[in-house]
Amino acid sequence: MRKVFTLCLVFIMLITSVCSESKALNHAVEDYSLVIYTYDSLLADPGYDFISGFSNYSGILEEDIQVILLSDANSIVTQAALEKDNPVADVLIGIDNVLIYTAKEEEILQPYDSPALSNISQTIIDNLDSEKYVLPYDMGIIALWHSVNRINTTTNPELANLTLQDILDYDLDKKLVVQNPNFSSPGLGFLLWTIAVYGDANIGFEGLLGQNWRDWWKEAKKDLRIVSSWGDAFSIYYTEEENRPMMVSYGTSPAYDVCHPIYGVGDGNPPPSAAILSHEQNLENAWLQIEGIGLVNNSPHPDAGKQFIDWFLSKELQDNIPLNNWMYPVHENATISSCFIDNSINPNEVDILNNLISSELLKENLEKWKRDWKTEVAPFSNFLGIVLSILTASIAYVIIKKHRN
Repeated sequence: MRKVFTLCLVFIMLITSVCSESKALNHAVEDYSLVIYTYDSLLADPGYDFISGFSNYSGILEEDIQVILLSDANSIVTQAALEKDNPVADVLIGIDNVLIYTAKEEEILQPYDSPALSNISQTIIDNLDSEKYVLPYDMGIIALWHSVNRINTTTNPELANLTLQDILDYDLDKKLVVQNPNFSSPGLGFLLWTIAVYGDANIGFEGLLGQNWRDWWKEAKKDLRIVSSWGDAFSIYYTEEENRPMMVSYGTSPAYDVCHPIYGVGDGNPPPSAAILSHEQNLENAWLQIEGIGLVNNSPHPDAGKQFIDWFLSKELQDNIPLNNWMYPVHENATISSCFIDNSINPNEVDILNNLISSELLKENLEKWKRDWKTEVAPFSNFLGIVLSILTASIAYVIIKKHRN
């Protein structure tokens, strides 16, 4: 009964949120020179005012720029897909190297060969999208972030050369919080990490070890704490009584604990946390997430959209990525503080597991892998998926009805 009540409450909140958002979106097309959809934490902590920065660069008044903040990148793609016959947004920010396949299938983007790409490695461009429907603006590796005051190489020497199998053998799954890959970007990155390491015997994909990723999850699920979002995981990680001092996060997360001007301990002081990878075959293995920005297909203001994308990939904006978005910038000449470098894992210095899973393999199997994970690990999420599908359909109906009115 409590679950039903909670789902009903969520439904009411979603409908209320969508109705207010829909009103803002209808207003945007008529009254703004540029409309941007992005996630609510973009460059937000401690904060860089990118709208003011772009206004100064372009001459477009701040009041003529509308930014719609959505909860995550999946919501951005969903919203744009609902509007693709009559687009509201000009630019989408936050589509990563996995979500790009959904965005392409929905045909919500158009390619844009920005001149600013000359300052970005071709390898990074191709690893996100060689067709340039989405252009990279930052990157970071998925890692296991842990509190060194509660778990470290003294209490757990295996951390120094950890493998995924060690998580099971040393009962570290009892200390780990992971996110559901159907709802969370880092959670999906961790699932793909396990697939790249163990392989998928069902489709003849060897990975590093030539085994089956499902076997690891079947054993781990008994003791893992699985939650919906990074924020939920952090709440558990941060609460000592939970005794979960390790969570799936990013290789840049320790930099936040040290370099943040308000919450960090300050450069030169012992860092309160660390990030680790897995070391199968004596490699430093990690899944790379690349976030991108794209021009909406048939957008209302394509010229302003292109100008914004060019600026977003410029050194002016990119210099603000490390200490406000807590990821690595992609501009080759971007300024990165020594504090950030010393307390994060550089994606260019590890063994990237993405190279094992071709774009074709990922595109063909991603949805199946996510379904298999639900079946093997979290059967209740199948029911939740049905409920969410009903909610999504209801929300779509509300949006379409409001747009027609």
